[in-house]
Amino acid sequence: MMLLLDVGNTSVKWGLSAAGNIEVSGCFVHRGSNVNDLAERSWSDLQAPAGVYIANVAGEQLQRQLSDWIGTRWGIAPVFVVTTAQGCGVTNAYAVPDDLGVDRWAALVGAHHHTSGAACIVDCGTAITLDMINTDGVHQGGLILPGVEMLQQALLKNTAMQSDLQTLEVANLLSTRTDDAVNSGALYMAVAAVDRIVADMAAQLGVQPEVVITGGDAVRIQTLLACPARHDPELVLKGLAILAGEH
Repeated sequence: MMLLLDVGNTSVKWGLSAAGNIEVSGCFVHRGSNVNDLAERSWSDLQAPAGVYIANVAGEQLQRQLSDWIGTRWGIAPVFVVTTAQGCGVTNAYAVPDDLGVDRWAALVGAHHHTSGAACIVDCGTAITLDMINTDGVHQGGLILPGVEMLQQALLKNTAMQSDLQTLEVANLLSTRTDDAVNSGALYMAVAAVDRIVADMAAQLGVQPEVVITGGDAVRIQTLLACPARHDPELVLKGLAILAGEH
């Protein structure tokens, strides 16, 4: 078994992979928490994996903390996967390859190997990223948007509104409380942006991509989308499993 970690700005998604299949998976929020305690609770009962492969966009401090815990627990030096110009049948569109976040790179690899044609990957985390890849595995480029929570907090920070905001799973189109109105407005902004960008990508490239949606807010956004979208919560981990096979 290999342990795969998708380390985002807010949370860590992890999975155990055997022969490229994700057998067991879990998630924990690391922002504002003790990473060692979270790692202990999540992985202390696991048998030592054959290797640990990590896609990390959360910075060097978290990278060191994870390396120290894994090294102390299992005597393993984890592999921090990096974005490259080409790999696993995928060509990166960025002129400077590692400017593309490694989570986006892994998602592109996962989408190319788990869809049959062109795909638009929508990753709904702290930020929302959209990336287009054609049938031949050539990345066409993408966009980065503020995530739902970031949109909410920006509105509250820059106005005099008072709100004890809590994230709601369901958005009310016609809200009767400020908290609900802020929550719904941010969610609908994200949904509208995704729908419009997918439509414009299809028109510009002359192909209707399969939309694959992933990330912590994926279900909330998918529910309201006008365009069809397939939810794949383990897309980045699937890409990591494929990239790990090249090491």
